[in-house]
Amino acid sequence: MRKAIMLVVAILLLAPRVSRGEETIRIGTLLPLSRWGAAYGERLQKAYSLAIEEINSQGGVKGRKLELVAEDSQGKPSLAAREARRLIEKEEVVALVGGWSSDIAWAVAQVANEKKVPYLLDHPSSDKLTRQGFQYVFRIQPTWGMYPTALEDFLTKVVYPQENRRLRVAYLYIDNPFAQSVWEYGLKPFFRSHKDEFDLAVVEPYQGVALDFRLLLLKVKAAHPDLVIFTSFLRDAILLAKEAREVGIRPLLFSGVGAGHSAEEFIKEAGEAGEGYFSSATWKGDISTPQWEAWERRWTEEFGYSPGELEAEAYSAIYVLAKALDGVENWEDVERAREELKESLEGIDMDTVFGPVKFEDFNGYTHQNRAYQSTALFQWQEGSLFQVWPPKAAERPFVYPLEYQTQDLPQELEKEEGGKEE
Repeated sequence: MRKAIMLVVAILLLAPRVSRGEETIRIGTLLPLSRWGAAYGERLQKAYSLAIEEINSQGGVKGRKLELVAEDSQGKPSLAAREARRLIEKEEVVALVGGWSSDIAWAVAQVANEKKVPYLLDHPSSDKLTRQGFQYVFRIQPTWGMYPTALEDFLTKVVYPQENRRLRVAYLYIDNPFAQSVWEYGLKPFFRSHKDEFDLAVVEPYQGVALDFRLLLLKVKAAHPDLVIFTSFLRDAILLAKEAREVGIRPLLFSGVGAGHSAEEFIKEAGEAGEGYFSSATWKGDISTPQWEAWERRWTEEFGYSPGELEAEAYSAIYVLAKALDGVENWEDVERAREELKESLEGIDMDTVFGPVKFEDFNGYTHQNRAYQSTALFQWQEGSLFQVWPPKAAERPFVYPLEYQTQDLPQELEKEEGGKEE
């Protein structure tokens, strides 16, 4: 009797491992499913689940169904690292995906690299994530330093040719890792290589906790810039727009670089002061392709709203993993399967609804998609944000130059500036 019981227990213990190895392929993800980031976690989970549903309905990967194992990071890096380790060791996931924020991804990436588990990034954008030589970390989307690419393209192909003179630039950025990366890996090398076309008249970091930026903006105004560029979070983006209007800055172009200037709350709070602003950031996909149109239609029918960059990145990441998983032969040993998946990811070269994906080592990056082309320049027009550049991804024509409205400068600041300009 005792031997029979032991045999049944042994069979039950083995059953989940057989099921996982032979019938399902488990993919782990750390998402903010509670606390303040939960709305983003929900969007990502929808995208992952939709892609997995589609792939499984078509037979899965070599007859094996994909299974998403999602854990709540609560937006806490230390918790995410612990849960990532548990997913690898206890749940035996073959890969990890996502992470949402760069601090979460940084914590998870170190665990994944240590445990030799492929980790595919779809939204975390800190440049350092693919500049550490991590051999098991792959990224499909642009880094922070790539965010300004669409703006840079617009400046060289539209603005400079139209003005046909050296243009003065003012750049203000919040003093944090995000904006520092935008400057160090993006705008700084761009303007250094285009000295004949653009003159950096003002480059100033600022503290995001500041309650008033008017003195800083008066310095910008005194430099008579043709172009004013910001890298800001939401609260400071709104305040800067309002106060730039107050002090009377009227350049040819105002532009942000993602973050606050791409948020719906920006135009709600800034109002007329934000109308016409550009924002250069990750695009929501190549909307000119039939593939994207079909995906957008499917998403809208399923969830009742149009997908954005977050959804396109996450949905595409699952398809990239599925393509790479097709190259895995050994499913009896999960560690060997992970190694084969890593090797398969290194050979990926495919199109997704987000854009082309091919992982390469270049300019200090490891396993980074050259996603410069996956950025777009957006513009706030009539209270809504539209892709306006590059032309193939434009939802509306851009408006340039724009006649930015100003308002009377407060008297005390007129005196500090030395009088209003005529």
